[in-house]
Amino acid sequence: MKNTAYRLFKKPFFGRFMRPWRWPEQIDPQPWQRLTIDSSSGARLSALLANSHAPEAKGAILLAHPMGTVAKGFWLKQGHAEMLREAGYHVMLFDLNGFGESSSTTMDYPLDVLAAGQALQARYPDLPVAVAGASMGAAMSLCALAQPGHPFKVAILEAAFPTLLHFWRRYPIPRLGIQLSTLLYPAGERRLRPLHAAAHLVGQPPVLMIYGEDDPYTPVRDGQQLHQALARATHTEFWQVPGAKHTLAYAAQPQDYAQRVTAFLDTHLASHA
Repeated sequence: MKNTAYRLFKKPFFGRFMRPWRWPEQIDPQPWQRLTIDSSSGARLSALLANSHAPEAKGAILLAHPMGTVAKGFWLKQGHAEMLREAGYHVMLFDLNGFGESSSTTMDYPLDVLAAGQALQARYPDLPVAVAGASMGAAMSLCALAQPGHPFKVAILEAAFPTLLHFWRRYPIPRLGIQLSTLLYPAGERRLRPLHAAAHLVGQPPVLMIYGEDDPYTPVRDGQQLHQALARATHTEFWQVPGAKHTLAYAAQPQDYAQRVTAFLDTHLASHA
């Protein structure tokens, strides 16, 4: 009954994205191992894992997807996963609950990120683990950094919104749902609020924030608001990407993106290796 109520609540937000998942065209599935992960959200999460191309991996990276029917396939289609494998990192992709091939349960998406991160750390107990997310995945990854027991030593966050209302303010029905949730279930809304998480980080994982100058959904000004909060808690860097649309910084500036992201990971994970 509870999950049915959540599915109805989710529909105005995510209904159009929750479609049967297909393997992205022109992507070789051979290197990818399929996994299933139990989340404390109650979901069974679908995940993919591939090893680094380097014989000695530097760490392991969890990738949390933006909204969209492609779900975890975003990182395959856009090239992030292969870039990180080439840079010497094991890579795990997963579907947030209700997306892709994962079952649909509650709105506790940070618990999905936490569960996937802990599964990745269990797979490579001697390597440091980082998380990278885009849009919804970035926001929920930041919220996961406020969860006890998270394994993340570094975070790369692209197009993370400060609050749910920041992202959904243009859409009347989702906006109303969020406003009601702040009154009826304030603790639940607070768990999904990146600005709140920024003030309650567990540990001090360094954060690289990435925002596109041509992004209408999470504009640079929203990123700057979140940056101010994070900078008070941990080492935080901010990259404003010319010509980049929503979640497409790598497509807009592939060489700069690869250099900045891998340098940040290399620098801040090295001390944990």
